[in-house]
Amino acid sequence: MMNLSDRAKKCLDGYLQQMRTYLRGCKTVDADEIERNVIEHIESEFESATAVVSFEELDVVLQRLGSPRQWIPEEEIPWWRKTILRLRTGPEDWRLAYLSFGLLILGFLILPFSIVLLPASFIIARAALSEAADSSELKSQKWLFYLSLIVGCSVIAFILFFGPKVVGVYLADALWDLAWVRRIAHMGTVVFSAGLTVSVTALSWFILGVVFCKWPGLARNIFKPFADWFNRKHAIILTCVGFALLILTLAVVVYLRFVVFSGLSGV
Repeated sequence: MMNLSDRAKKCLDGYLQQMRTYLRGCKTVDADEIERNVIEHIESEFESATAVVSFEELDVVLQRLGSPRQWIPEEEIPWWRKTILRLRTGPEDWRLAYLSFGLLILGFLILPFSIVLLPASFIIARAALSEAADSSELKSQKWLFYLSLIVGCSVIAFILFFGPKVVGVYLADALWDLAWVRRIAHMGTVVFSAGLTVSVTALSWFILGVVFCKWPGLARNIFKPFADWFNRKHAIILTCVGFALLILTLAVVVYLRFVVFSGLSGV
């Protein structure tokens, strides 16, 4: 068994993790077998070593072995993944970061095309992140990627949590145009619109919380890499907040409808 220094162990673990990431989904290649072959090769290189193997010594062997992605069969790589890998290899490994950041800036400068440029910037950043074994592999590039990811995740969060509010407003306007709804509601336009809007928003939070309770990994994937802390406990909190807000809103609306407005109409 090799006696590696702490830094050398981290280097080898990172190399093997990258290899497994690149081989993920390959049907004709056994990642376990490749990993065993790599370890056996490295052990044979340091078979006669008496001292602790340093990072520098291990790095020389890994350089001779080549990139962790060299075992991916060319025919099994999807076209989009080939593009990502090509952009991330070569003497200028910042090309993908520059592309994502450039599309983000253009999206803000050329507003008519932002609906295309901003999602493209976000998708490229997410694809690059998924191809990296961990965020440390991206080195300083991650700060360019993270700008696109922050913008994209913020938009997604706004749509998920406040998009229902917009739906509620339009739904309230559409229902209030119906005479029978006004007769049944028997309350002011503002109260009806506010009650329905908050109810729709609270119900959506409740449903979202239930979904995330069932699949907490879904939230982590949607907001990756900013929601790695999210678990079922946070989903339960979201569910309870949505349910409590929904009950409170319905109670207030019912009170106003049958106590306040009924009393006023009877005066």
